[in-house]
Amino acid sequence: MKKILTLIIATLFFSNIAVAKITMKYSGSLPVGHHLTGAQKLFAEKVASKTNGEIEIKVFPAKQLYSTKAVPSAVVSGALEIGYNLFGVWTKDTISEINDVPFLIQNVEQAGKAWDNNERLFKYYTKVMEKRKMKPLGVIFYGSLFDLTSPSKIVNPSDFKGKKIRTYSALASEGIRALGGSPVTMSPGEMYLSLQNGTLDAAITGLTSIHKRKLWETGKYATIAGAGFGVFAVNMNLDKFNKLSKKNQKALLEASNEVMKWSVSKAAEADVKSMKFLKSKINVTVLNSSQKKVWAEKLEPVKQSWLKKANSKEKKLFDWVASLK
Repeated sequence: MKKILTLIIATLFFSNIAVAKITMKYSGSLPVGHHLTGAQKLFAEKVASKTNGEIEIKVFPAKQLYSTKAVPSAVVSGALEIGYNLFGVWTKDTISEINDVPFLIQNVEQAGKAWDNNERLFKYYTKVMEKRKMKPLGVIFYGSLFDLTSPSKIVNPSDFKGKKIRTYSALASEGIRALGGSPVTMSPGEMYLSLQNGTLDAAITGLTSIHKRKLWETGKYATIAGAGFGVFAVNMNLDKFNKLSKKNQKALLEASNEVMKWSVSKAAEADVKSMKFLKSKINVTVLNSSQKKVWAEKLEPVKQSWLKKANSKEKKLFDWVASLK
């Protein structure tokens, strides 16, 4: 009888070990209705399927867990397993600024080719980030970035003079200075009130952000420049990733790359919907080829500034990404 009880207890014990879930928190910053929140949810579903339920991803969008700037330190410390952010928020490494180089990545198709998990850019970025104790799982695409919303019309470089303009990264700030404005680095959640009360004259953000964050309520104008494209890195705590089985590591990377490919079409769709919506509410200017040329000339020093900081490998990666247009 004692042997039978021992066998039953042992069976139950090892059975519980076999079905024990690994739970991970995944923090995001975009509103609940944004397609990047949809990307979080899809990733969780894919991971659950690929790991047969061994890993459960709990999704926390809209800064429910951490502010945008707090996510990197939370991931490095292990307080948070996974988070997404614009590359420049994660680190100040030169490679983390490549997406902010003006007019380098101009559309989602180019971004999809450049940032596939199996391609050279992601592999290089992975090596750099692993030194920072983070494991890149993949990327997701936000859409058009470096777009303007403002109470007054800002289209030509001369319109920037004397204007206080919100920016989101060091290179974006260089861009505003090159165009003649005064950059003010500010988190996305502060834009609405700052535009409303006049602390800012304009804000640089993304097309979908102007829509989803209701920034169109704070001004009559938007300028869609086509000068940048928003790419968000999905990073995980390196130690926690390394403790997973090879099978589960592969599942996370595969799921993330599949979500990246899903976000290609979703980012394009979201930009089209936001453009249509904004045109029904405010005055929207989409820069034509002649206007883009003027902007590109003004922003050329920003590109050269990045190239001066880049090492030989990063310069080759720059040339490769540019060739994908």
